[in-house]
Amino acid sequence: MEIYLLGTNHKTADIEFREKIAFSPENIPKALQKLRSIGNITEAEIISTCNRTEIYAGCDEMSDIYSVLSEFLSKSSGMDLTDKQHFFYRMKGEQAVQHLFKVAAGLDSMVVGEPQILGQLKDAYRIATEELSTGVLLNRLMSQSFAVGKRVRRETNLGEGAVSVAYAAVELAQKIFKDLEKRSALLIGAGDTGELTARHLKEKSIGKLFITNRTRQKAEHLAEMLNGEMIDFERMLDVLPKVDIIIGTATAPQFLIDASDIRKHRSHSGSRTLFMIDIGVPRNFDPKINQFESVFLHDIDDLEQIVDHNISKRKQEIPRAESIVSEETEKFLEWKRSLQITPTLVELRKKLENIRLLELNRHCSKLSDTEFQKIDRVTRALVNKVLHLPMVELKKYANGHPEGLLRVDIIREIFGLGEKEDL
Repeated sequence: MEIYLLGTNHKTADIEFREKIAFSPENIPKALQKLRSIGNITEAEIISTCNRTEIYAGCDEMSDIYSVLSEFLSKSSGMDLTDKQHFFYRMKGEQAVQHLFKVAAGLDSMVVGEPQILGQLKDAYRIATEELSTGVLLNRLMSQSFAVGKRVRRETNLGEGAVSVAYAAVELAQKIFKDLEKRSALLIGAGDTGELTARHLKEKSIGKLFITNRTRQKAEHLAEMLNGEMIDFERMLDVLPKVDIIIGTATAPQFLIDASDIRKHRSHSGSRTLFMIDIGVPRNFDPKINQFESVFLHDIDDLEQIVDHNISKRKQEIPRAESIVSEETEKFLEWKRSLQITPTLVELRKKLENIRLLELNRHCSKLSDTEFQKIDRVTRALVNKVLHLPMVELKKYANGHPEGLLRVDIIREIFGLGEKEDL
């Protein structure tokens, strides 16, 4: 049985195509059932995220497997894929295994080292197992891919450091205050960047989160979703004395907080440390705010320097991560090869044992019990000695011997394995 992969991702196709080809989680179970009814596909898994859709199929050799999978995707998406084949990559065997392990390691992500993909792989596998669409091959492949992802994160720094401005902002705040559970923050702006920043703050267990936005409904929705408190945009300055962190993510034609606002704030809060992060474009905060003691203002350029530095550090970890992927790929292939030799080993021993017992039984009537036991022991030892060299040769194949497949075929031919016995 072989592993086949047909996929598309952010490197090969634009977002418009990826959206059309993607599977929603609720549609995957039915899709897996259809997949397993095609040809001789016995195992199947679908991985579908915003950045990739990949189909893994386990089956015996199928010359038309990729056209079959493409036709399946065409029907499931309702899209004619005839002139869109260049959006797809096709892999089998070792190449498919190595690709999945790179995905699990975060090496194939839009942001190298991002951790979300491992959870997405686990979700895809959970659905596949619930639908009983995986077997020995894909079960082993997926479980080992999880181990690869964990090993890369454990043995390298591929996932270390913020690589988005929003996360860098929160990471910087945590470095200043250490424990965010006892701190409060004001988030200005509830767009995509604002929502991402708010989520990172909640992940870091921010004590209190105030959210304000020019469009009230957006702030209300985000506050409700993340258990924060909505503040009217016109009244956001009222909460300045209550917060330790202010993050601006809004789009505004003028400064939303200027030096005079902070001067007034200092008169109420004394020398309390205030950490301000401006990731709005244009800037949300007046740069003159930095003149105040115990007020720390960082803008988007500061954060992008941090992000660029972290991305550079992650890239330095890629060779080590790729080395781990290569090691784990070879481990999987060794295991897969062992599946191919096990039936031959069993069949060979069974055939020789049948011959031994047949000959022994032919002559047992002429032997005493003592003689029979002696000959039984001798013939067992003889069979083991005859089997020794073939077993060694077959195990070389299991360990990646370059002539392994030829050796298996020769041994099967010499001993007539698979042929009908006429004894």
